[in-house]
Amino acid sequence: MQVVGGFPRPDWQAINRLISEQVQAEPGELWTAAARTWVEATARHLGKPYDLSETENFLFLSPLNDRQTTLLRKFTERAWKQIGIKLHGVDDTEPLGKCVVMLFDSHERYYEYSAYFYDDGEHPLSSGVFLNADYGHTAIPFFDIAETEATLAHELTHCYLRNLPLPLWLNEGLAVSLEDDLCGNRPLRMDPQRLAEHAQFWNEQTIQDFWSGLSFQRVDEGNDLSYELARYCVRALAHDGTAFAEFAQTASFKDGGESAALKVYGGSLGGVIQQFFGAGNWSPRG
Repeated sequence: MQVVGGFPRPDWQAINRLISEQVQAEPGELWTAAARTWVEATARHLGKPYDLSETENFLFLSPLNDRQTTLLRKFTERAWKQIGIKLHGVDDTEPLGKCVVMLFDSHERYYEYSAYFYDDGEHPLSSGVFLNADYGHTAIPFFDIAETEATLAHELTHCYLRNLPLPLWLNEGLAVSLEDDLCGNRPLRMDPQRLAEHAQFWNEQTIQDFWSGLSFQRVDEGNDLSYELARYCVRALAHDGTAFAEFAQTASFKDGGESAALKVYGGSLGGVIQQFFGAGNWSPRG
């Protein structure tokens, strides 16, 4: 295991080849063993107080005291089970092995670790991230228990949906919805003033950035409005749980989910936006 970018980085392709050759072994146990070795090496590399602990479904790297780590471990297991219940039927694929959560003691250490996963080494400002590469895992800079729990709920939703080629608006809409369900952290504002702000921002050009995911990268008010609009759309589409599960299973980032909407709901996604802002050319252009 080489140290690259300041941290131990396993050769997951080589590990995959080794595990695939072990026909008589349980793959999940082997993947968990490989992940455990990696997280243990990361803990040693970082030094005390970083330590590895383990729960039913997670490997947990933490620099926190025993009480804080125990609280967050319990929340993580509880949130994972609740996410599975709420998203049952959307994607029930089991992880290769136990999921990994890495907590860091500062934003600087967090950005140092996660820059490796970005081509230009530049990490957008964030309170946490699900890194869906190699052995997908969640990384979070610890601030306090409440904020970390909210970030965990959000990023674990991304982890649960990791195998689906979802449009970003749908992925983020589900993540912020479940974050609020589990933590009450992002109440959805539906008052007339906020809807007027949305109506002023969104037009036939900016809505295409929403469907493609570009608007989520904005550094102005368009960023918050994108997350809220995603929640509006999820709420509007999820009134029929069975249909929504089918939609989420087949929605693709390639066309913003339009083909899946036409197939499942019999209408364009533009119709969802029209409910909020009136008539217009709101449909994804693909």
